[in-house]
Amino acid sequence: MTPAVKNWKLSNDSTKERIQEWEEIRERLQTPIRLPHAVNLHLIRHAESKVNADKRVTGLQDVELTADGERQAKDVSTKLFKYYDLAFTSGLKRAGRTLEIALESGDIKVADLVVDNRLNERSLGVLEGQKFRWIPEYADGDLKYAPEKGENYESVARRILSFLIELADYTVETQIRHILISSHMGPMRIMVGILKQEEDPVTVLGLKFPNTQVIKLTWDRLEIPGFLKNV
Repeated sequence: MTPAVKNWKLSNDSTKERIQEWEEIRERLQTPIRLPHAVNLHLIRHAESKVNADKRVTGLQDVELTADGERQAKDVSTKLFKYYDLAFTSGLKRAGRTLEIALESGDIKVADLVVDNRLNERSLGVLEGQKFRWIPEYADGDLKYAPEKGENYESVARRILSFLIELADYTVETQIRHILISSHMGPMRIMVGILKQEEDPVTVLGLKFPNTQVIKLTWDRLEIPGFLKNV
């Protein structure tokens, strides 16, 4: 039986949402963190938003779901477990609402639910609100590229690794087994790349997740993947 889960918010007040420097991350992961057992980690991309429906770039715009998006969020509950020790959502409404609807529709129980802004979509600066278009730097796997006033993927990787280090330590301490995360395309690309130990940034930045796609991973260790070795 899984031990009683400590409250993430209470146990992490002093470090909540802290983003570590690369030097700290490299030092901490010089030896991989090995979890005491395999953890079921499920990632959901949020349901369709009003900006998605218009085929425009969203980024950090805080937008509502469409009616179709609300239906998607209800339907995704059938793909999830009936219980999670810990569930996370980004601080943006579209991810939080997706998680809320899925949990309610599926009568899914969660021992602790946390909002963590490290899971937010990346800022896309001047591209936000514009129609989708091909960006050659992303196609080339350029982790340092950022549109004007935006955030690059190297920065996203730093906050996602900071989140995962904290989550791995917490998992070791509490022995939890089932984790659910509601997030966005950019952070999910990086998280999947890290947890699958991808080598090529072109592969990672080319990952695509439709609205409410569920990625089910078995997680047993955390280390810096090949695609981030040179950041």
